Order: sequence, then C-alpha cells, then structure tokens
Amino acid sequence: MLGIWFAAVMLAVAFVTDITKQKIPNWLTVTGAFSGLIFHLATTGWNGLAFSAAGLACGFAPMLALYVLRAVGAGDVKLFAALGAFTGAVFSLYAMAASLICAGLIALLVLFWRSDGVQRLTHAAFLLIQLAAFRKLSVLKSDPASDGRLRFPFMWAVLPGVIITIVQWEALGI
Repeated sequence: MLGIWFAAVMLAVAFVTDITKQKIPNWLTVTGAFSGLIFHLATTGWNGLAFSAAGLACGFAPMLALYVLRAVGAGDVKLFAALGAFTGAVFSLYAMAASLICAGLIALLVLFWRSDGVQRLTHAAFLLIQLAAFRKLSVLKSDPASDGRLRFPFMWAVLPGVIITIVQWEALGI
C-alpha cells in the first residue's frame, strides 16, 4: 500500500510536467522504476523484488505496443513501467485499462467538441466498415484525417484512471 503513495507522488509530478512541457522527464521515470525495485527489495526481500520486476514488465510491455502504434509517447511507456515497479503487475494493468478507457472518453468528448467531429466520426466508421468488409490494411494508411491529428497529454487520462483504480482497491480492501 505504501508503494501506491510513492507512485502517487511520481504521478503528480508527471502530470504537472506533461501538462506544462508536454514531456515526462527521464529522471522521474528512471528514478521511479529503480526506487520501486529497491523499495520492494528492502521491505519484502527477493519476493518483493520479483513482485516489483513483474509490475515493471507488465507496465512496460503493453504500453510499448501502444507506443509502436503511435498511440502514446515514450514517457508514458516509462511512466507505466515505473508505476508497475511501485504497485505490482495487477495494479498497473488495472490502472492502464482504466486510463485507456478514460482516454477513449476524452477522445470522444474532443471529437464531438470540434466542429468537424461528426464528419471525422463518420469517416472513421466508414474506414472500419471497409476494413472489416474487404480486409484491406492499406485503407488505414490513406486516412486524410490523420495529418491534422489533435493530441492531448495522456496524463489527462492516466491521473483519473489511477485514482479510479486506487478507489476501487480501497473499497475492495486490497
């Protein structure tokens, strides 16, 4: 439980830097990852180190796949690795899922907020139908809407996602 509070401080700093500078600094993520590993090694020994290393891997691997797809930035990948080092595999995966759901909701709000939101949504639906019907992966590469992509800091979704996960874990007594 103490690891979650260390992670909360790290997330607060990441939130501020991501919102103000659109970057999550390496000193924060690397220090966070090593601190999580050392904290669990010092408090619960080799089992704690294994718990922390599994959390680091589970926070890193799925986010790396999203990074390859250009859905998140490299700082987000390293941040979830550090979060996993503090909180373990299960918590980091739950927090990641909650954050991705929050990101989807934010993306929908942004989409409807923009004046061309309905047009973009219609275009995306058409591409999905065409992809499903004809199985053409080249359809996605010719998307004219991808040139002017609107981006928002993923931390807008990570912070509520982690808070939701903490509240759920507290309610369940985990």
